[in-house]
Amino acid sequence: MKKIIPFFCLALILNLSSSKAQTSLHTYTALAIDSSVFNFNAFFGKKILIVNTASYCGYTPQYSSLQQLYQNYHQYNFEILGFPCNDFGGQEPAKDSAINSFCTTNYGVTFKMMRKIAIVAGDTAPVYKWLQHIQLNGVSNANVGWNFNKFLINESGQWVAYHPSTVSPMDTAITNWIMKPSSVTAINKLNNLINSEIELISANPTNNTISFLVKNPLATAYSFNLYSIDGKLIKNLSTKTLVDAEKLNFNVSDMHAGIYFVKIQNGSTQKTVKIIINSTF
Repeated sequence: MKKIIPFFCLALILNLSSSKAQTSLHTYTALAIDSSVFNFNAFFGKKILIVNTASYCGYTPQYSSLQQLYQNYHQYNFEILGFPCNDFGGQEPAKDSAINSFCTTNYGVTFKMMRKIAIVAGDTAPVYKWLQHIQLNGVSNANVGWNFNKFLINESGQWVAYHPSTVSPMDTAITNWIMKPSSVTAINKLNNLINSEIELISANPTNNTISFLVKNPLATAYSFNLYSIDGKLIKNLSTKTLVDAEKLNFNVSDMHAGIYFVKIQNGSTQKTVKIIINSTF
């Protein structure tokens, strides 16, 4: 006997199946606190912390830590998005204009605040559906249970981690993640061969050298170019033919602290690696 799937079940299956492809936050939009439309792809190439906020909560003083985090790490291509929500204890009852004034007056907030949303009451905001459900983000389920829950999103808009209210914004689990270099895979389509050939082995250099390990090179010319965060070519580090496995060291003693990209090209294939220099030398 043929089993008949009820229509509502079929619709749910189709909906979850079709949404599995939306594994990047950059496909979404939301309203900022001034009611303007914000496209998350504006933060392409940046790490993001997303937090649901409230003005009358025991965790409200975390606004100070969030602002400190933003001031300390914004220069390293890092952003914070605050989403006010009244679903947890009714601790965010005000309108958007009053919330905005509260944040700036009491905590000097300069990171981006969004319009008040629903998370568990009424119609859950699409962004928070994505954050909480593996069927949408492709990585993990996470249930927002109170104010000031935190989500970490990488440069390609992919879900990385969830932290509950009790984790301070300045916790090393967050600050270490911000400062950890990672390949920005969405900037260019990477060739698997060049990815396996060349490895950055000097993450967050604190001396005067950026080092790469070249494992099994092709007998062709590789170019290593250093770019600023806004895409301007700073200098050519090297253009040479690599025939044997070797370690390449590039002097960066003349560079200011900050975030950079090294683009490695071999013929028509290229790899872009994020470099963070922690201090001047």
